[in-house]
Amino acid sequence: MSDSMQKNRGGAPVIEVLFPEYGNQAGDNGNVMYLRACLPNATFIETSHGAEPYFATARPDLIIMCGMTERQQKTVIERLRPYRDRLAELVDDGVHMLFTGNAPEVLSRVIRDVDGDSIEGLGLLDVEVVRNMASRYLCVQVGEFVPGPGAAPLEVVGFKIQFTQMKGDNSSTFFIKDSAGWGLDEKSVLEGFRVNNLIATWIIGPLLPLNPPFTAWLLSQVCGTDDVTLAFEEEARAAYEKRLKELKAPGMHLAY
Repeated sequence: MSDSMQKNRGGAPVIEVLFPEYGNQAGDNGNVMYLRACLPNATFIETSHGAEPYFATARPDLIIMCGMTERQQKTVIERLRPYRDRLAELVDDGVHMLFTGNAPEVLSRVIRDVDGDSIEGLGLLDVEVVRNMASRYLCVQVGEFVPGPGAAPLEVVGFKIQFTQMKGDNSSTFFIKDSAGWGLDEKSVLEGFRVNNLIATWIIGPLLPLNPPFTAWLLSQVCGTDDVTLAFEEEARAAYEKRLKELKAPGMHLAY
């Protein structure tokens, strides 16, 4: 199917879920479950191991990939490597993408283990991942996301539990600016990446059910209309307000 055969803006979106059989760590598959609940008329295309990605010959409205194990990261990188240039083309073309958990590391220049082993990433994000399986890094997250020039910021909440720290400069391409928690590494307050309509964040929780204001914005962009309805909206917003207040409490942290 060619790009020209995709839906008109405002119609039912086409959403590609990359490697759903892998993207379920720390409940991260809840992002896709919530999307399905919010967009019952959308077309969801699941690209599993061994299948050619839908985006290879078409233009989805949203590409999403969630967190996986470290061994699966290596597999996913090798499966996507032949389509690296096409993925870069779609990023440049403004296709919406959401990579959560450790999925952004697949897009990095390199994943380098402290024991010396390394995996070359897809190189779509100018960042080096340093992995230490003997150390687990944890924090709560509260940060401001600015949808666009002149737009009011949205507060994003969640958690980070990972074995990695990032080396790179996202000062002009960050996803959120943290008021609680840390960003690319424990010395940074700038979390994740936003490159055109690609959002790559290490936040888990999962992100979309925990953040109805952000999710409503994302759906409006993907669907091409502000007339979007969130699933379980009243409950989701009440839980969000409660969590936002709790995570802002002084001394709030995660322990392991």
